[in-house]
Amino acid sequence: MTEFEASSTEPSYISRLALQSAPFSIATKLDTYYSSSQLEHRLNLLLHLVRSSSKIALLVADDGLGKTTLLTQLQNQVGEELKTFNLDGQMQFNTDATLVLCLQQLGVDEGEIQASDNLSDTFRNRLKQLGKLNIRPLLLVDNAQALSEGSLATLSTWFDWQNNEDYLLQAVIASKSEISLANSVQPRIQKVDLPAMEQQELSAYLMFRLTRVGYQGENPFSDKDVQQFYRLSSGNPELINQLAHQQLLGLKPVASSSMSFDFSSLRAGMRWIGVGILIVLLVLLLRYQDQLNSWLTPLSSDNEVMEQSVIDMAEDVEPAMVIVENDDIKTNEQAERDELTSLLSEIEQIGLILKQKEPQDIEEPLEAKQRIVEDATILTQEIYHQDWILQQQGSDYTFQLMGSWEKQEVSDFIEKYSLTGDVATFESTRNGRVWYAVIYGVFDSKQVALTASGNWPAPLNTLPSWLRRFDSVHKQIKSMAPVQQ
Repeated sequence: MTEFEASSTEPSYISRLALQSAPFSIATKLDTYYSSSQLEHRLNLLLHLVRSSSKIALLVADDGLGKTTLLTQLQNQVGEELKTFNLDGQMQFNTDATLVLCLQQLGVDEGEIQASDNLSDTFRNRLKQLGKLNIRPLLLVDNAQALSEGSLATLSTWFDWQNNEDYLLQAVIASKSEISLANSVQPRIQKVDLPAMEQQELSAYLMFRLTRVGYQGENPFSDKDVQQFYRLSSGNPELINQLAHQQLLGLKPVASSSMSFDFSSLRAGMRWIGVGILIVLLVLLLRYQDQLNSWLTPLSSDNEVMEQSVIDMAEDVEPAMVIVENDDIKTNEQAERDELTSLLSEIEQIGLILKQKEPQDIEEPLEAKQRIVEDATILTQEIYHQDWILQQQGSDYTFQLMGSWEKQEVSDFIEKYSLTGDVATFESTRNGRVWYAVIYGVFDSKQVALTASGNWPAPLNTLPSWLRRFDSVHKQIKSMAPVQQ
């Protein structure tokens, strides 16, 4: 139970800041949705998948990162061409009861549901009816990690239904972890990650939540507060809300997950502590070696002690050095210092010999020269833009890697992942604003593109992307023209 659920009274700071309600409540509301660049990119990707493909999107992210919020936004933004209905994995999944719920959300008359002898057939027929009306049914599943194997098998059966080689049902599935569907469904799965909020967005996010409930003052959180929130939450919006709530209450911010014990860190720390202790023991052993030898040697006679000391020295250290000029014997410590001085002298002589060699005596390998040329090419390579994109064949394919409201974020993205080759940026319009995007690659067919993406090196192979035809990109670019004029 969260703090907001456990407390029946409103927080005291609501009246103090003249707020309409608690700004950091976990309740999902459309008017408190903060559209960060990362969330907008994922939402754009999900919209593309459900509108232009038969893929089943699997949204995987930890608790508190906004999976439920993103599903709500997706449902709000789809048009009339999609009919959405919802399931929650945390609710008890009874097949008949679930079918009744789905039929009700799809607009089937209650009398028809009650009269049905086979709810599964009624459900399938309803999906076919919507398909004939050019309406695509879209199932939104939240908390899928809580579903049993039997429930997942039932979903797999629904996803396999086809009519005239077209799938009857699409889905977006949100889960804390990977789920296992039938092998026949796996090729349709498109995994989409949901990253944590970036630190530079945190201050704007906090003010966004405050202003949505009527706040009109300056940011009540200092830069130090914001840094502490990010450090304790690692960018998890749910934890950020908890910390901000605690701060406004005058409490010391403590993330609920911070009490979990990190055994991996403990093991790593103990390993280094053990190494340090071992080094200290070795140093002490060498420092007091003579004294230890005297303790362990029987004190029968002076001759035996001297004999044992000589044997120990012969096994562990070099004999003392004799200096003829002074006719005395150096101690072991002095001998070791002299030996170190001699070694340093030899190293200096070797360095002088290497400096005396002519540069032409050491030829640079051909491969190294080629790498220098390649690096120089990468540094001077031009990033393509819209004119180049419009010159590509509409039937060819490309991958869109990211999108953002901020143009600088596109440049930072390309630089961060060192993208080279057929990399291009373009602009389009979303919700009356300019939207910037990055595409990568030119491929003759879908299969060629998928094969190539399977061989991408890290970290490029970890980025979320979706395959697009160039003609769809052309159309998106051209829709921008009236706005630019």
